[in-house]
Amino acid sequence: MSEFDDKAATWNENPERAERAAIFAKIIRNQIDLSQVEMAMEYGSGTGLLSFALAKDLEDITLMDESGAMIKEVDDKCENLDIVHFHPIQYDLMKDGLPEHKFDLIYTAMTLHHVDDTNGILNKFQEVLNPGGHIVLIDLVAEDGSFHNFEFDGHLGFAKEDLERKIQINGFALVSYQIAYTVTAERGGEMRDYPLFLLVAKKN
Repeated sequence: MSEFDDKAATWNENPERAERAAIFAKIIRNQIDLSQVEMAMEYGSGTGLLSFALAKDLEDITLMDESGAMIKEVDDKCENLDIVHFHPIQYDLMKDGLPEHKFDLIYTAMTLHHVDDTNGILNKFQEVLNPGGHIVLIDLVAEDGSFHNFEFDGHLGFAKEDLERKIQINGFALVSYQIAYTVTAERGGEMRDYPLFLLVAKKN
């Protein structure tokens, strides 16, 4: 069972998540010509907030998440909104092999720091992208471990230089990097800022 299964039903109740998804979607539109994207994939989609923010821009979106409960939330919302161009599937690229289809765009938000093997998942993205396709990585800038406010065994964000090196090793060229959002949260009795980056890279 995914650690996120028990969070799925209430995930969308935090309005900040939808707010930042809208901001990320706007940046993606400005960085990539989405009219040239035939098939897109959101990896670690959760309840699909970013994909729903991009729903009118993309004609075919596969939403992958290892949490069955998260995928059910997407299924239910698609049914309620009569959305037929979303394809939600419970899937883990690191365990389930390569999907049948290839994509022109892969985007992932706040998922990369949960994946143990960063190089491994970047290599999977490279394999399932069409030539000239793009990846969009949205995640935490390197932090001191206080972001999650509980014991966490994933990555404590990513330093820009280290992530750039990894995308280059795995067959991508950096297109852009920017701080796209700042999460402000109370930690230890004080308010702390945690910046999130948005990185766009193109398959070589």
